[in-house]
Amino acid sequence: MISSYFLLIATWTVLAFAAPLKRKDDSFNPLDHVDLFYGTENGGNMFPGATRPFGMAKIGVDVLDPSFGNAYSGYAPGGEINGISMMHESGTGGAPEYGVVSQLPFTGEFNPGKELTLARVQHDTAQVGYYGVNTSDVDIEVVAGERFGILKYNYRNLTEDSQILVNVSHHLGAPDRPWWTQRFVNGSIDATTQGYTGVATFKGGWGDQSAWNIHFCCNFSTEATTIATFDNNGTTKSSQSVSKASQDNSFGVVFNFGKASEVTSQVGISFISAERACFNINYDHTFNSLLEETRKTWTEEVFNKFDLTGDSNTIDQFYTNLYGTHLIPTNKTGENPNANWQPSDTYYDDFFTIWDSFRCLNPLINIVNPTRGSEIVQSLVNIYRNEGWTPDGRSANQNGRVQGGTNSDVVMGDAAVKSIENVDWSAAYSAMKHNAEVAPPYWHDSFAPDASTKEGRGALPDWLKYGYVTRNYTRSVSRTIEYAYDDFALSVVAKQLGYQDDHEKYLARSANWQKIWNKDATADGYNYTGFVQPRNADGSFNSTNYDPFSCGGCYWGDDEYEGKPVEYGFAVPHDIETLLSLIGSNETFIERINDLYPLHGKQVADVGNEPSFLTPFLFNFVNQQYRSVELVNYILKNDFKQGSKGLPGNSDGGAMQAWVIFSLIGLYPIAGTTTYLITSPSLSSIKLKLENGANVHISAKKLSNENIYVQSLKVNGQEWNQNWIDHDTLFGEKGGSIEFQLGSDAKIWESGNAPPSSGHYTASE
Repeated sequence: MISSYFLLIATWTVLAFAAPLKRKDDSFNPLDHVDLFYGTENGGNMFPGATRPFGMAKIGVDVLDPSFGNAYSGYAPGGEINGISMMHESGTGGAPEYGVVSQLPFTGEFNPGKELTLARVQHDTAQVGYYGVNTSDVDIEVVAGERFGILKYNYRNLTEDSQILVNVSHHLGAPDRPWWTQRFVNGSIDATTQGYTGVATFKGGWGDQSAWNIHFCCNFSTEATTIATFDNNGTTKSSQSVSKASQDNSFGVVFNFGKASEVTSQVGISFISAERACFNINYDHTFNSLLEETRKTWTEEVFNKFDLTGDSNTIDQFYTNLYGTHLIPTNKTGENPNANWQPSDTYYDDFFTIWDSFRCLNPLINIVNPTRGSEIVQSLVNIYRNEGWTPDGRSANQNGRVQGGTNSDVVMGDAAVKSIENVDWSAAYSAMKHNAEVAPPYWHDSFAPDASTKEGRGALPDWLKYGYVTRNYTRSVSRTIEYAYDDFALSVVAKQLGYQDDHEKYLARSANWQKIWNKDATADGYNYTGFVQPRNADGSFNSTNYDPFSCGGCYWGDDEYEGKPVEYGFAVPHDIETLLSLIGSNETFIERINDLYPLHGKQVADVGNEPSFLTPFLFNFVNQQYRSVELVNYILKNDFKQGSKGLPGNSDGGAMQAWVIFSLIGLYPIAGTTTYLITSPSLSSIKLKLENGANVHISAKKLSNENIYVQSLKVNGQEWNQNWIDHDTLFGEKGGSIEFQLGSDAKIWESGNAPPSSGHYTASE
């Protein structure tokens, strides 16, 4: 059973999608153009349930389906449901996190010795703020607030008693990666016929978190007739109240509501206390009023900032991807239980991970939602101030895994150059400098036992001693590349704060990537030389099993993480000028990029991982922007589809969607700088209202499937001969405009200077 509210939406949506063009008007609602099942399959791992922008409550189904593997967001398209839980991540890899604070409505008898699951009788239904599931006996609908939700159950089999199972120990597992699975430690629950409160403790997961607590509070709309506790030994009935604590892997309470046809529960969550969980519930809300408020929140904070004109499929693609960029990290301000934290400290959690987000997701948030961008940066500062280190990966209020460098440095650098306000920049720079100068304490990781992967730069001793990371450490190539970029970010912030000596120091260190460039390195089948290559402590380059077009397992114990040497060679966006000089000619630069993609070569670059995010746009640096247009459009059409299998890999917390948004707009940021590379938009008009009230307008004249190439360009009404633009020119106090004249002629139209290399510096041995 689906709410009549959404039956009207669904009918309208089918009719609307039949139109060839879509322009925003009084009848247009962008929320109805969001596909919440986008990227839920094919490894995208998107969360399709009910939530608010960066909300702590992410309410959705938890599904058991052995054929699907790990259900990272709880969801799988097949299989049976074993819980409706209050917390999930979105778009992550590694291993599932959360899936805690669960209910499961059912009818009939309950057998505590057998896991209870519900079979779905049709596809789940989702709209922004809402999720619905139809099972054989119960129709389930949920809506979410910030830190609570309302779960509504309509029981259709009234020949059996209507019941709700609350399994305190419920959580998402990782059957495909048991070494990273979460584990239930213990818990307790106090229940009456009107509701319950309690706490559950878990540990483990991808970040190998130590024990953490989640508190919960529930109020039922209908009083239960009986309640019973259960554990591995069976059930015990009670008619009034029960209290139970346990370490069993399955325990909780079953509420029996007799022949009730509908039961609604209001559930709050908190990392502080059960009392706080109850406080987090807004008891004045009905199901429909909460849904309306949540949809209004999404509209005002995210979707109403854009006014789009173009092909309806592209508009759907834009709004669906925009939604996916506003799910994590999670705003948990006032919900950090760790020592030193104050309730007023701005706090975001669930960075999964900054290694994924710093390249384009954080720069997108800084444009579209700078208040959130400010809060995220200040949260990083507060995590450092209260806990000692900024995170790269983080969940359950604990820093988790560092895949490469301390890429929070680039997040802070990007915010600094774009004048993001309400950040303690002195403390931010202290956090960055701590990352750059202090090696973290050792934290054992069986996948990379050479150094800490919990926080900080684990290979910092080599970086400080040699100017590069040697093969004494895992991921030596990718760490060297990222440490260089991180130090560039330090140089930027140091300059902003007037620390000239530090600026020069870190700018010089940002050139250290050049020390692992071997000008004599070759690759079979390619007629050019020079690649980044693992380097030993004695200065020699490692040639054993070295192939610039391979990274072995590309994982924790390899020389490069989730990218090949030939990919990481381009991952120095702060100094493409030096890279060009090392490569030797514009022609070879172009050839090298072409060789990475099947448009002209082979599928070498992994578009499903972030190290090559910028590479398709790099033709701009040799003033052949039309090649960037061709390649970006090719990737958009061939690797990013619509529907549940639309993503080429993990969403990575919205990083993939941010890449799509920038590509559709026709711009791409160089994180930590004010430069955007220009390609061409896929919509004929994109209007963005900035937070300060100024307007940005990007228009594309004569746009069609064939007319994708720039013929001429105007910026703020003036002829423009550069294929890049500065942040303040378009997104500054007064806003700005870009007017594209497009055509089918692939031409070199730019006669101005190539994009700047803000971190240009020649390293010395």
